[in-house]
Amino acid sequence: MGGMRTLNLVFRPVLLQDAPLLHELYLACPGYFTLIGMEPPGLEDVVRDLVTLQNDPRRRAFLILEEDEVVGYVDYKLHYPEAQDATLSLLLIREDRQGQGLGRRALAHLMGHLAGAERLYAVVYGNNPRAKAFFQGQGFRHVKDGGPALSWYVREL
Repeated sequence: MGGMRTLNLVFRPVLLQDAPLLHELYLACPGYFTLIGMEPPGLEDVVRDLVTLQNDPRRRAFLILEEDEVVGYVDYKLHYPEAQDATLSLLLIREDRQGQGLGRRALAHLMGHLAGAERLYAVVYGNNPRAKAFFQGQGFRHVKDGGPALSWYVREL
């Protein structure tokens, strides 16, 4: 029965020892880093970011797995910008797996697990029309641009 993939996505909290897995994911997404105008971070940068993340009680980050394979990453902050909000700073799907509905399913999963939040903001970095179209297609509306390289979207939960 080739070709059928399970619909089960697993969200696993990112731990410091997952830095190599996250680094691998970043390397598999060169287009994203080109869009935001930077090189993919090195492994030591990923480790430093994960340490920062673990020291911020409001931040949450998960590896997204499908059948034990890392297919994406999500990073968001609770109670930001306001107490009843959450802000999605990164939803990244591995480039060879984009266009298969994984981002949509990951976002739906996240929205279903944000207990207590009334709004979800999404931040789009760089000139990324595909990401903007994705969030608008998921019911987000454009709120403001924070400079040339930053667009904010919001959706009521």
